[in-house]
Amino acid sequence: MVLNVKELSHGFSLAVEATQFAVRHKRVQTKFIEALKITCIGMAVAYALIYGLVFFPLFLVQTGNTVFSTLLQYDSTQSALALLSTRDAVNHFLTMLPLLGLDIITHARPAVFGRIFFGMLDEVDPKYAEALRSWPMRKFRWAKLKFAAQRLGKRYAMTLGASLLSRVPYIGWMVVPVGTVSVMAKFVGYPASAAVVALSVVAPGSKRTMFFIFKSLLAMGDFSRDLLKPYFSHLGAKPKQQVAFYRANESAMIGFILAFYFFVQLSWVGPAFFILAQAAIAFFISRQTLRPPMYTPGATWQIAEEKRKSASPST
Repeated sequence: MVLNVKELSHGFSLAVEATQFAVRHKRVQTKFIEALKITCIGMAVAYALIYGLVFFPLFLVQTGNTVFSTLLQYDSTQSALALLSTRDAVNHFLTMLPLLGLDIITHARPAVFGRIFFGMLDEVDPKYAEALRSWPMRKFRWAKLKFAAQRLGKRYAMTLGASLLSRVPYIGWMVVPVGTVSVMAKFVGYPASAAVVALSVVAPGSKRTMFFIFKSLLAMGDFSRDLLKPYFSHLGAKPKQQVAFYRANESAMIGFILAFYFFVQLSWVGPAFFILAQAAIAFFISRQTLRPPMYTPGATWQIAEEKRKSASPST
C-alpha cells in the first residue's frame, strides 16, 4: 500500500494530541512514572550483568596475557590489540544498552506496558477500556514464534540472495538498486522509490541517507507492532490478522510512529519516549477503530475488518 500523505498527517496529529492528553492527566502520568521506574531498574540490572559477564572476563584475559607474555617471553602485541578492539566494540554496544534493556523488559514484563496502555485508555474512553478488558488475553506464542521465524528467514534469504547476485559480472551492480526500488515502492510508489534509488546511483554520497530511510521504514513497522501488543493480545489477534490490521491503517500508523520513532532511538532517554508512545497508542486505537462488544464465550472480533471512525478526535 502506497503511503497516503493525508493519512500520514492525520496519524502524526493523533500522536501530538495523545501526548498533550497524557500531559494533562495525572493518572496517566502516575502510570508513566511507574513504568519508567521499572524500565530504569531493568536497564541498571542489564548494565551490571553485561559489565560482569563481559568486562571482568576481558580483564582476566588481559591480565593473563600480560603475565604469560612475561613468563614465556613471547610478543603479546597482537593479542593485546585484539583484546582492546574487543573492549572498544563492547563499549560501543553499551551505548545502545538502554534500548536493549527496554527490549528485554517489553518481552519479560509486558504487563508493565499493558498497565500504562489501559491507564491511558481509561481516561480517553472508559467504555472502550471496559469492553477490551472483558476479552480474555490470548498470546499465541507458537504462532508468533513461527511468524517471526518466517519473517527473519525471508529477510535473511533476501539479503543472502542479493549478496550473491551482486557478484555476478555486468549485472551485479543492479541487484541492490532494483531490490530497494521493489521494497520501497510498497511505501512511496515506484516513481518516488525509483527516483530515490537513481539519486543514490548518480550521487554515491546519498546512499547512506537512502539506506537510513529504508531501514527506518522497516523498523517503524516493528515498532508499531510492539506498541499494539496490548490491543492485539486482548482481542486474540493472530499474526496474520495483525499484519492485515497494520496494512489497513499503514499510513496513519507510520505518521503516528514518526512522532516518537527518532526520539526512541536516543540513548538513555529513548525508553521514556517508548513508554509515552505506549500510552499514546491507546489514544490512536480509540480514535481509529470501532469499540469491540463486551466479550461473550465463543465470540470473535475481526480487527482487520473494522472501519475507521469518521468522527473527528476529541478530548
